[in-house]
Amino acid sequence: MSVKIVQQLDDSNSKHFVAKARPKEARLRWEPRRYELSWGVQEFDGPHVVIVSESPEYGVDLQVFFTTHKPLPEAPHHYIKVTPVRAMQVKEPTRIVTEVDGRVEMEAEVPVGAWVLQNKDGELYYNSAEEFAKRYEPMPPGSAQR
Repeated sequence: MSVKIVQQLDDSNSKHFVAKARPKEARLRWEPRRYELSWGVQEFDGPHVVIVSESPEYGVDLQVFFTTHKPLPEAPHHYIKVTPVRAMQVKEPTRIVTEVDGRVEMEAEVPVGAWVLQNKDGELYYNSAEEFAKRYEPMPPGSAQR
């Protein structure tokens, strides 16, 4: 069986989506940590943000998190994603590798039906179809793509 490798999403293979206003509780973590998740393994060798409102918890690169989320003043340690993402629903077995600052943060095999997403900075990750439906909606026509 062949596996499609996705390195980048663009106008030819994806569309823009925006996150639904779902607050995430996040904490800074300073020590190295490995997250073993159903969709892959993440490894951080130092400071990063951990999303504690999700089960299981997962990590996000500091720069990626703080350029894609804004704090909620009324709820300490809670944030909302504010930048659009590109997304593509996978129609064949697909492999993604997320690199941040020249290091591999996560590798994953994306199942058919799941969605590959890409932040503005190029970071790739994925959501199951159910997660994607809960978290994202199409960007309204004519919206500025921040």
